[in-house]
Amino acid sequence: MAELALDFVSPIIKSAISKAVSFAAAQISTAWGLEKELGELAQKLTMIQGLLQDAEKRQESEPAIRSWLQNLTDVAYDAVDVLDEYEYEVLKHKVQTQGRKWKQVRTFFGVFNSTAFRLSMADNIRKINETLDKINNQGVLLLPIRFSGQSHSTAGARQYPETDPIPDCCKFVGRHNDVSEIVKKLDNIRSQHILSGISIVGFGGIGKTTLAKSICSMVKEQKLYDLVAWVCVAEEFDEKIILGDMLEYLDSSVGRMNNIGALLQELGQKLENRKFLLVLDDVWNEDRGKWDSFNSRLLKILKTSGNSILVTTRSDKVASIMEALPMQKHDMVKLSDRECWLIIEDIVLRSSTETSIPLDLEGIGQEIAKKCGGLPLVASVIGGTFCREMKTDKW
Repeated sequence: MAELALDFVSPIIKSAISKAVSFAAAQISTAWGLEKELGELAQKLTMIQGLLQDAEKRQESEPAIRSWLQNLTDVAYDAVDVLDEYEYEVLKHKVQTQGRKWKQVRTFFGVFNSTAFRLSMADNIRKINETLDKINNQGVLLLPIRFSGQSHSTAGARQYPETDPIPDCCKFVGRHNDVSEIVKKLDNIRSQHILSGISIVGFGGIGKTTLAKSICSMVKEQKLYDLVAWVCVAEEFDEKIILGDMLEYLDSSVGRMNNIGALLQELGQKLENRKFLLVLDDVWNEDRGKWDSFNSRLLKILKTSGNSILVTTRSDKVASIMEALPMQKHDMVKLSDRECWLIIEDIVLRSSTETSIPLDLEGIGQEIAKKCGGLPLVASVIGGTFCREMKTDKW
């Protein structure tokens, strides 16, 4: 297949997501036993969609990402083809059900054809889902972090989109108890140690970063720390970069330092007699040596107890490696179907002049929310898709 620019890839994936979500919510999908497969397809496509923006910027200069996009394009077309075939069968089923002349033919062939179609369709969707899993895993490795062509010490700027501690404008749903629980744990354990913390563990799209932002807001409101610093770590766990980012966050007027000794001395001065919370967002490092070295350098410059580290990660292994410090682990759970619907509803209404969603669309939306798999990211993407068209045929 000829190389395809990303602006063609994204609409294909959006189309497949829309169809998969719509079909998964339809009653006939439940009757045919395809509800689970279609729901998983929508979830996987939605997760991959989150990687496209970064890929767009880097496909021209990085052959590996261009190849990844090509593979994604191929499977996206396969998904659309399968969904088109499913749509055709649904329409044919409706025609046959309504037409009396089909009655005898359905009686003789209906059970066999229906069963054969279900088995074939389920197998096709499962194969696509397996391929999407592989593509998503490759994408996560390729896209979470990259620096510009120069080294970080000379360039000083990252090329990938970083997270930040500023709360999102979206409605915060279903995590208020988690925030209170984690803040209470942080406060309890920090008084006993110079440096301690909590790791928030959960798979992609479950809302780890959003939860960390809310925790930052609460500790600031309660004035538990003198300083709160946020560093987006991602794949590259480089202690000099992390400490440099921490210093820059605390004092933007300080220039980038290449010497680790000078960096620690300056950071030590900024932290003197001040208690801090350091958020390390999206940590992937599974090298215990790197983590131990980072902790050791921090402990050298800390003079008072009561400092904390809050880490978000997808990996249980990352959380276990960090236990060299007094650390506690917080496992995130999925949102309920109702909470997913509240996210969709909030996004749709914020983009609309309406104050409420019509009852017919609300019923459809609540069924679609069940296909989000408890992932707020999936609910957000679906809400963004639906907010453009508040019409029954579009939902």
